[in-house]
Amino acid sequence: MEKPVVFMFSGQGSQYYQMGKDLFDQNPVFRKWMLRLDEKVYSLIGESVLAQLYDDTKRRDDLFDRTLYTHPAIFMVEYALAQVLMESGIKPDYCLGSSLGEFVAAAVCGIMPVEELLQLVVEQATLYETYCQKGSMLAILHNPDLYDHEPLLHRNSELVAVNFHSHFVIAGSSHQLQRMEDYVKGKGIICQRLPVSYAFHSSYIDPAEPHYREVLNQKSFGIPQIPFVSCVHGEIMKELPADYFWQVVRKPMQLPKAVQELEKQQSYIYLDLGPAGNLSNFTKRNLRQDSQSECYSIITPFKKDGENVERIKQLFSKKRLNTNRKEDRKMTTYVFPGQGSQIKGMGGSLFDEFPEITAKADQILGYSIQELCLHDPDKQLSKTQFTQPALYVVNALSYLKKVKDTGKKPDYVAGHSLGEYNALFASGVFDFETGLHLVKKRGELMSQAVGGGMAAVIGFTLEQVERVLHENHLTSIDIANYNSPSQFVIAGRKEDIERANPVFQEAGVKVYIPLKVSGAFHSRYMSDAKQSFEDYLNQFVFSNMTIPVISNVHARPYKQSDVKRNLVEQITHPVKWNDSIRYLLAVGENEIEEVGPGTVLTKLVTTIRNEAEPLIIEVEEEKENMEQEAKPASITVQAVEISSTTEQPKEITAFSLGNQQFKQDYKLKYPYLAGAMYKGISSEKLVIKMGKAGMMGFFGSGGLQLDRIERAIQQIQRELQHGEPYGMNLLHHPSDPSMEERIVDLYLAYQVRVIEASAFMAITPALIIYRAKGLKRGMNGQVEAANKIFAKVSQPEVAEAFLSPAPEYLIEKLVQEQKLTREEASLLREVPMADELTVEADSGGNTDHGVASALMPAMIRLRDNMMHKYEYRKPIRIGAAGGIGTPEAAAVAFMLGADYIVTGSINQCTVEAATSESVKDSLQLANVQDTEYAPAGEMFEMGAKIQVLKKGLFFPARANKLHDLYRQYNSLDEIDEKTKQQLQEKYFKRSFEEVYEQIKTTCPPQELKRAERTPKYKMALLFKWYFNRCFDWALDGAESYKVDYQIYCGPALGSFNQWVKGTAVENWRDRHVDQIGEMLLKETANLLNQRIHALIGSSK
Repeated sequence: MEKPVVFMFSGQGSQYYQMGKDLFDQNPVFRKWMLRLDEKVYSLIGESVLAQLYDDTKRRDDLFDRTLYTHPAIFMVEYALAQVLMESGIKPDYCLGSSLGEFVAAAVCGIMPVEELLQLVVEQATLYETYCQKGSMLAILHNPDLYDHEPLLHRNSELVAVNFHSHFVIAGSSHQLQRMEDYVKGKGIICQRLPVSYAFHSSYIDPAEPHYREVLNQKSFGIPQIPFVSCVHGEIMKELPADYFWQVVRKPMQLPKAVQELEKQQSYIYLDLGPAGNLSNFTKRNLRQDSQSECYSIITPFKKDGENVERIKQLFSKKRLNTNRKEDRKMTTYVFPGQGSQIKGMGGSLFDEFPEITAKADQILGYSIQELCLHDPDKQLSKTQFTQPALYVVNALSYLKKVKDTGKKPDYVAGHSLGEYNALFASGVFDFETGLHLVKKRGELMSQAVGGGMAAVIGFTLEQVERVLHENHLTSIDIANYNSPSQFVIAGRKEDIERANPVFQEAGVKVYIPLKVSGAFHSRYMSDAKQSFEDYLNQFVFSNMTIPVISNVHARPYKQSDVKRNLVEQITHPVKWNDSIRYLLAVGENEIEEVGPGTVLTKLVTTIRNEAEPLIIEVEEEKENMEQEAKPASITVQAVEISSTTEQPKEITAFSLGNQQFKQDYKLKYPYLAGAMYKGISSEKLVIKMGKAGMMGFFGSGGLQLDRIERAIQQIQRELQHGEPYGMNLLHHPSDPSMEERIVDLYLAYQVRVIEASAFMAITPALIIYRAKGLKRGMNGQVEAANKIFAKVSQPEVAEAFLSPAPEYLIEKLVQEQKLTREEASLLREVPMADELTVEADSGGNTDHGVASALMPAMIRLRDNMMHKYEYRKPIRIGAAGGIGTPEAAAVAFMLGADYIVTGSINQCTVEAATSESVKDSLQLANVQDTEYAPAGEMFEMGAKIQVLKKGLFFPARANKLHDLYRQYNSLDEIDEKTKQQLQEKYFKRSFEEVYEQIKTTCPPQELKRAERTPKYKMALLFKWYFNRCFDWALDGAESYKVDYQIYCGPALGSFNQWVKGTAVENWRDRHVDQIGEMLLKETANLLNQRIHALIGSSK
C-alpha cells in the first residue's frame, strides 16, 4: 500500500529574510500566490509584506522579528508552496500544523477560505502589538525534565512546547530569558533564542485574548475536507471549536503526540513546507525505530528551493503517489436543465451519433425528435407537451456523450424540474425509454392546465417576495421556483399574475417578467395533473440508484423509497434549486457542470456561489445516507456467515444530536436554544452571538417597555441580516392583557417570525392574533404558518391547550372585534397553537418544580395523541428545558426524546448576559444547593413560585415573609407595628407612603383606582414593588442593596460551575454563550458514545 502524504506547516521562529526567494523568482505558481496574498495583507495594514521579506538590503541572517510582518510572511510562504505541490499533483492525505502553521493547515484543508485565515493571522499580530508586552522564547536541546528540575526555569518561565525527547521551548520576559540562557549555556547545554518579539503560547499574550476571541466569534469554520492533525490536541480533528485558533496560539504545542497518533496506523511521507525544515527534523526524532516513514524538507536557509521542489516531484513520480486517487480529485456534479432552456437547433449531431436511441424516441413519441429539435417546422417546440420530451431526449443524449468522451460518471446528479428525470436516468433508476414515457405523460398532463400564469421575479430576497404577496393580499400566488437568493418564479391564476406585475414594480423589484406558459406549474393549481400522474406512475417499478440524486422537493438526496412520491410531489411543489446547489457546495469541493442545451443553470450556480453560503449539514451523515441509497444495481448472492461481532453503533456528534428536520426548519447548526431571561438579561448581544453560531437565542422582553423591545428588535435584525435564527419572548401578563397585544403588534410590525411563549396558563387573544397573521393554505392544501410559537410549558393541561387549535369562543370574539378576518379564523381551526413545545422541568425563575424524567414521557405521549386527534400533518417537536447545565443532564434530555434542548441559568453567567458584574460574580460561586423558592412578583397574588439564588442573600427569606403576610392579612393596617417597622426599615428602606408615591408614577390608573378601593390589592402593589426593586438592584449591581438581590437561578448553574471548575471557562469573564453551548453539546455527544459503547460491551 502506498504511504499517505502529510503536509506539515511550522510557525513563529522558522522565519528569516529572503525565505522562498528562489521560488518567487523561478516558480510562477509560487509567485502568483505570494502576490495575491500580499494584496490581501496590504488591504489590511497598508503595507506590503513582500517589500519587507524580499528587501534587497536584508540578509538571511538579519533579525526578522516584527510580528506584523513575520506572521503573514510565514503563512504566505507555506501556503504558496502547498499550491505549488498540489498543482504538480502532489496532494496531502493529512495536514499538520504547529502553532501559526495550523492556520495554513486549516486553509489547505478547506476549513476556511485562505483570505479569511490570513486576515485572522494579521489581526492576531495587530492585537499582540497593541495589547501585549514584548517577550522572548528559548529553545533548549535537552531532556524536558530539566524544566521541572531547575527552579530557575520553572519559576521564571513557561514551558510552551516539547518538540522531541531532547528539545523543548520556554517563554517569558526578555530579561528573565537572558538569565536562563546564560545559566543553561553555563551548564554546557545548547540553547537558541528564537527570532520572535513576543512570548507566544504563554500568559504574556493573555491581554490579547478577549479581543481575539471577539474576532473569532464572528467566524464560522467548515468541516475539514482533508484530515486535519492538531498539535494543540495531538489528534485528528473532525471539527474545530469556535475558539480553536486562540487555543493554537495560547496552549502548548504537542507535536510528539500528534506524530505518534499518526504513526499508530501506518507509515507516512512527511513533507515539511515550512521555511526552515525544522518540523522535518523534529518529526524524524519522534518516529519509532522500526517506522518506515520518510521526512523531507523543501525550503531551507541554504537556497536551492527550486531544486528541492523538482527533487520532490521526481520522488513522487517514481512512487506514483497521489496523482490519480479518487479522494483527491474534485467531486463532479452534472445538472440537467428544464423547461425554458429549449432552443431550435438543440441536440445538433447527437441524433446521428446515437441513432438507436433516437429511433426509440421517435417510436415512443410518434414523431421525429430530430426534426422537432433541429428545425421545429410546426412551431411546437415551445409547447409543453413537446418541450418536455424534447429536452429529456437532448439532455439524455448529452449525458451519454459526456460519459462516452470522459469515461467517467459524476459523483452527484441533479436536475431543474423536468431535468430531474434526466438525473434519475443517469443514476440508473429507470432506462431511457421508461423515462421518456414518464416525461411524455407529464408534459401532456401539464399542458392541459389552463388559466394559469407564471412570472420571474428578479432582484428581491425571499423575504421581500413573501412580504409583497402577503401585504397585497396575493395569497393565491405560490412561489414555484427558488432559483437563487435573488431570483424566484411565482405561479398562480393568470389574472393574479397580471395583477401582481404593477404591485412588484411599485415595491421596487428589479425585474418582473411574465412567462409564456398556460399553466401555473409547481403550484397548488396542478393538483389535477398530480393525481393523474400518480395513477400513471403506479404501473412502473424502479431500480436502485447508483449515483446520488438531489431532489427538487427537498433539496436533499433522494431516498430509494421516495422516488415515486418525489416525482408526484414535484408537480405541485416548488423547485428548491437554490438550496439544492447550497447542499452540493456543503458536501465538499464540487465542480458543477451543466449537461444539456444552454447555460441557464450555469449562471444560476454562479449566482448562488456568489450570494449564498453552503448549507449547514451533517456532511458525514449525509454521505453515509447517500452511500446506502446509491447502490449498484447488480445483485449478488453471498454465503451467510454467522458472526458473534456486535455491529458498532454510528458515532454521535454534536451536529447529529436532536431532530434534523427541526434544525433545517430554523436554520440551526445545533439543536440548542438559549431561553429568554427577564428584563433583557438574555440580551441583544446574547441573541446575536447565538444566531451567528448556528444556535437560537430568545430576547428577554419580559418586564421591558415597548420602546426598549423595539430597539432590541432593530439591533438584532441589523446584525442578523442573512437568515440567522433568533426569537423574541412573549411573557404572559395576567394583570394587563392589553400589554401582550401591544407586544404582539410590535412583533408583527417587524415581522418577528419566532416567539417563545412563557408563563401562560391558557391561550390568550394576543397569542391567537400572532398565530393567525401569516397563515396561508399551502400548495398541498395544508395550512402553513409564517409565525412560529415555541410554547414553554410545565403542566399537561397547558400543553394540551397549545397542542389544540385556538379556542372557538376567542376566535369568534376576535373576529367580532375585527382583529381577525374570517379567512384567518377558518385557517386557525386547522393548526395547533404551538409549532414546538418546550417542556420545562424545575428551573431558575418561574417553575412548577417538575421532574424531567416524569414530564417528558407524559408530554410526548400527549403530543402524539393530540396529533392523532386533530390529524396534524406537520410534526410538533418536543424540547427539554430546566436543569440542563452539564453533558450528563443534556444526555438525559436527548435520551428522554427531546428534539432540542433549552438552557437558561448557565447563560446568565456569561459575558453576553445583560446583568451586573456583581450578580455574575455571585452566580459563578454558586453550587447545586445554593438556590431557594420564592414568590413570583409578576404573579404574586396567584402564589406562583420562582427559583432564585440564596447564597449570601436575604431576598428569598424576605420574599416568602411578604407572601405569608399577604395570605394572613387583608390590609397593611392589620399587620402589627413591629412587623410594619421592619418592612419599612429593613426591606423597603423607606415608608409605605413613599413606596406608594413611587408606584403611582408608573401604575395604570385603573389599578390605582382598584388599590384605593381594595386595601389588600394596595398591599399587594407595595409588596410587588419590593420584588421589582430587588430585581433592578441586581441588574444595576447596586452594592448597598446587595443582600436584597433577586437573581433567578436553578441548580443547573451549580452543576455547570462544578463541571468547568479548573478549566479555561471557570471565570465567567471567559464564558461566552455560544462557546459553552458548543462545548456542552460536544461533550454530550462524547458522553453518549461512551455510555452506548459501555452498554453494548464495545471496546472502542
